[in-house]
Amino acid sequence: MEDRKFICPCYRHQDDIAAMGHCICHLFVSEDYQPIEIADPPVREEDSPWPHVTVYGAYWCQHTMGTRRFLNEHGIPYTVVDVGEDLEAAQKVMGWNRGFLSTPTLDIDGRIVTEPSEEELAEILGLKL
Repeated sequence: MEDRKFICPCYRHQDDIAAMGHCICHLFVSEDYQPIEIADPPVREEDSPWPHVTVYGAYWCQHTMGTRRFLNEHGIPYTVVDVGEDLEAAQKVMGWNRGFLSTPTLDIDGRIVTEPSEEELAEILGLKL
């Protein structure tokens, strides 16, 4: 455990692990940690009434996971782009967010929405909560 601070010296690990079971970078986890599993996005049908949604996020971001869970629960098809794996996508997100790699950032038929709440997503998508 001591050598981990050389890998990532973040002071928040203890607080994050106590609160969530893992730190934000997922390098440090509690003994009983179980990674969040999110189902694959619903398949987009040809006659889908939903707008095209692209979620730019990261596997370690709990807000990204919450947004994906919300979209899945409502059967809304979307595409996931991992900004940790796709440098071009990360640059696009930073361009939309004044230099910040804010996750999740969504492209909903050309409308860019950064870190939306469930209420905001519901309003944009025409859902009744």
